[in-house]
Amino acid sequence: MKRVLWAFLGLVFLVGLVGCAEEIPLAEEKPAPEVVALQLTPAVEHWLPLVAECVEGIPNFGVYTQVLPRSDLSLAESDLILRLGERLESDTFVAIMGVEEVVIVAGEEVPVSSLSLEDLRAIYAGTKTLWGEVGEGGYGGSVTGQPITPLSYPVGHEVEILFRRAYLGDEITQVNLQEFMTIPFLENLLLRYPYAIGYLLKSQVPEEMQVIEILSDEPVPNRQYVLAVTAQEPFGGLKQLLLCLQNAQ
Repeated sequence: MKRVLWAFLGLVFLVGLVGCAEEIPLAEEKPAPEVVALQLTPAVEHWLPLVAECVEGIPNFGVYTQVLPRSDLSLAESDLILRLGERLESDTFVAIMGVEEVVIVAGEEVPVSSLSLEDLRAIYAGTKTLWGEVGEGGYGGSVTGQPITPLSYPVGHEVEILFRRAYLGDEITQVNLQEFMTIPFLENLLLRYPYAIGYLLKSQVPEEMQVIEILSDEPVPNRQYVLAVTAQEPFGGLKQLLLCLQNAQ
């Protein structure tokens, strides 16, 4: 009888311990991270470090990026597009992120700090080929006879299109240009041809590169918006990203 009683008391004691034990909380499920697909053109690829900086400040958020030609951009395959230019009829929701400016750059031996818009157009049309034919032409020495080497992105490149629209009246250049695709390549060309001129986005001009002012009686439309295009009004992490990019400018 004692053995049965002790067994019963032991069972009661065990049940008491179980009843007094703290409940172990269930592990909380973390929400799935929000990941958006970003497509951007090579002309705004230099915005990627700023995009990365903004993403770091948004909890549980990530961005998958693709750098594509403008003709390959598609909202059917992305959540966000960054590009230069103007709003298109096909754009559903557009927000302005900032402004870029197309400027004229030159080799270190170029004898002028400014050019008239007419002279610039004549250079890229091939009707003025020597520095002695530009402006007053009174540079003296051997400079007068130095050939002008015009440099350009390939026809159809996003910045080439903006350059033509801003400075050349959208006319295709009529000369055999020295083409470049990257800023380091442009820098090498300006070293090889110190009397050459070309163009870049102002935000990408290396510190030591000479910038030529273009003089015109009419305003030159060389400033271009950086646009964020989405299929619908952004919300959540995507909205935070766009606000961060806007505030960073």
